[in-house]
Amino acid sequence: MSRSTLHVLRLVLSDGVERPYLLDEPVPSTRTTDDDPVYDPWVHLAYLLAQQGRDADWLARFTGLPSAAAREIAAAARRH
Repeated sequence: MSRSTLHVLRLVLSDGVERPYLLDEPVPSTRTTDDDPVYDPWVHLAYLLAQQGRDADWLARFTGLPSAAAREIAAAARRH
């Protein structure tokens, strides 16, 4: 997957810091700098489950992600 087709979403997780998170599985060839999106397996899992129809409330409970982040992930899954 080329760098231009990566699905990235800016989220605030439990640490309270907004940063870009990679929604897709990381591909080593796409990493070029230290400011690349962060890969979090819970964010990736939530994105996959949202693509399969799980709603944001369920995602937040299952993954432990903040509700606001789960809503953003679910919305992104509907767009993609």
